[in-house]
Amino acid sequence: MGRSFTRSIGTLSLVLSITNFAAAFERPPVYPGDLIYGKDNRQEINDYYEKDFRDKSASIALRVSKRRLTVDRNDSNRILFPNVSLENAMPQICKDERFIEQTTLGTCSGFLVGPKTLVTAGHCVVNEKECADNRWVFGFKNGVTELASNQVYSCKKIITQRYVYDGNEVSDYAVIELDRKVEGYVPLKTRKFGRVLLNTPLVVIGHPMGLPMKATDGAVVSRMNEKELTKKWTSLKLRSHYFTANLDSYGGNSGSPVFNQKNGQVEGILIQGADDFVYNPDKECLESRQLSDSHLNTYEKVMRINKVPGL
Repeated sequence: MGRSFTRSIGTLSLVLSITNFAAAFERPPVYPGDLIYGKDNRQEINDYYEKDFRDKSASIALRVSKRRLTVDRNDSNRILFPNVSLENAMPQICKDERFIEQTTLGTCSGFLVGPKTLVTAGHCVVNEKECADNRWVFGFKNGVTELASNQVYSCKKIITQRYVYDGNEVSDYAVIELDRKVEGYVPLKTRKFGRVLLNTPLVVIGHPMGLPMKATDGAVVSRMNEKELTKKWTSLKLRSHYFTANLDSYGGNSGSPVFNQKNGQVEGILIQGADDFVYNPDKECLESRQLSDSHLNTYEKVMRINKVPGL
């Protein structure tokens, strides 16, 4: 399931799919969209100023199709992958977009809650076939051109999974067991009870557009957006399972941990947002959709981590 949009220019109707950049993949990835609020706050994880979050990144992974990874014939500890840049994978993208020279490798993010227990969005691991067909790669950062075998893990089994968006429930999570314990695992503290407060500062760490790992801050827990306010009571019910935030994130960030910047605990899983890109008729290309930092323009959904059973 991909996102697409239609924009009319005069009498010409132009239909563009934001998932076409995944031509290097076997099938279009499932990408709920996201976008930029105000300033683009994405930073390379190694450049992020808070060491605690740099350390936590050791437990964050990228989902990669196993078909994109090749074991070196001469060295079984060396894992190779095609270095396809975002610009080449998504030729419609505007040339002044950030990070287009970097390699895009995967389609979802995830994070460890135990030495070999990983949490991601439910739409990232829908069934056992997706469990078997993908690998989880740790330490994919800017400048990495190959992997070591201790960075790549298989999904052994799905422990629990739910993917429901309807008028009664929003649930989007998966908990999986990896094939072995992850080397370099850093325990992540997760919220067990209660709710994160409005205006709490947040940090999301993951792989927007399948790119090398980025940390993004400058966001807060937000109030209901305009659409939610039209169905306030229904929205209040649904929000028992999620909150919203003005996070600068993209498809590929699905499954990323969203941290409370004050205490470092995981508050939730990034699960859904608005469309990533809009067509710029002057440039004749796709550019990142941008909104103000207004709380009433917030569409990024974060599944509350303490609503995931078994954690």
